[in-house]
Amino acid sequence: MKLCWNFSRARHLRISLSLKILVVLCGVSWIAAFSAAPLALNDPIEGKKLAGEMRALVPTENAGFAGMLRISSPGAEPREVPVKSAVMVFGTNWSSSYEAAKKGSPAEILKISHFLAQPTEYEWRRGDQVVKLDGGKATNRFAGSDFALLDLGLEFFNWPTQVVVMREMRKGRGCDVLESRPATSNLYSRVVSWIDQESRAQGQPGLLYAEGYDHRGKLLKEFEIKSFKKVAGRYEVSEMEIRNRQTKGSTRLQFDFGK
Repeated sequence: MKLCWNFSRARHLRISLSLKILVVLCGVSWIAAFSAAPLALNDPIEGKKLAGEMRALVPTENAGFAGMLRISSPGAEPREVPVKSAVMVFGTNWSSSYEAAKKGSPAEILKISHFLAQPTEYEWRRGDQVVKLDGGKATNRFAGSDFALLDLGLEFFNWPTQVVVMREMRKGRGCDVLESRPATSNLYSRVVSWIDQESRAQGQPGLLYAEGYDHRGKLLKEFEIKSFKKVAGRYEVSEMEIRNRQTKGSTRLQFDFGK
């Protein structure tokens, strides 16, 4: 009887131990799977809040600097177009401008006026031709590049539908992923943006990456911040790239803050 009891006890211990190992392994697997997967949120309240934070980013002072558009198109030699850019601050409102000096043609100038309580205004000028546009119609390319006028104005943060769809890592950084949809589809039916959580916590949310989808829901453009540079005690974007996945073209906009 004693031997039988010991055998049963040993068998019970082996079963218990096996169950404990199984539970632990399952728990580890579940934790690993949960950690690897993005956290889905689908939160429109947080989305509107985040879009509002992006719109509320107002420069602290006027600035001007030189830059270069580096345009690549399939079957053509890469082109370089010098650019001058300026930022003007008027209280809570501000404007940014881009002037592209293309050889053999009049300079092309884009002025984007940002307001907290009204839509963004776009003024495009080439020679004597001046066109004023709202964000829904600012879809033409700037200086033959892959940047549309509304891309440079980050118009998608003004659209009515804003939803934080998930949180995940991008470029080694924790990000809030924001999906923006316009009232009516123009160049894009939606834009998905990855916004850095750490800089957001400091009151300066930074856009790291974005994808724009056409009216059929197909990926049209990818926008990526390539590098930053510390200027006057704060980090400014020194290089950004936009890639058109349908035409296979791309444009890099590089700034030289020393000029």
